[in-house]
Amino acid sequence: MHDVVLGAVVFGGLLIGIVLSYRLFMRGDTNQERVNSRLPKDFKPEWSWRCGDTFVGYEPSSDRLAIVDYPHGAVVRPGEVTSVEPLDEGALGIVHRWLVVNVPKTPAGLRVWFGLSAEKRDAALVRLKDIIAHR
Repeated sequence: MHDVVLGAVVFGGLLIGIVLSYRLFMRGDTNQERVNSRLPKDFKPEWSWRCGDTFVGYEPSSDRLAIVDYPHGAVVRPGEVTSVEPLDEGALGIVHRWLVVNVPKTPAGLRVWFGLSAEKRDAALVRLKDIIAHR
């Protein structure tokens, strides 16, 4: 019986310690907060994709395209995008899928991560190219 109580106290103490350290040290540093810090406050995308601390979204009412590759970000008109290319990076048999969005305001292409999913990346590539083509 004492072992169960001791185990519950230790587990509860660890859980409380993890929650408190997260609240104290991760404030303003989660992936979503990182992305939101690079977006305009009034940005309400009709279409978007966020994975980790990368984001791409389109707001048709103001014709704005936002791309975030933390710590870099850009908000541009779709016509300002010079190219969008898929990129695969692999290590030890694990392939990460990316879209590289090149805009003139940034020194290098902004990369948007799609995890391991080629299907999601390819669907976003088609959607993004469609948005760019119609502007």
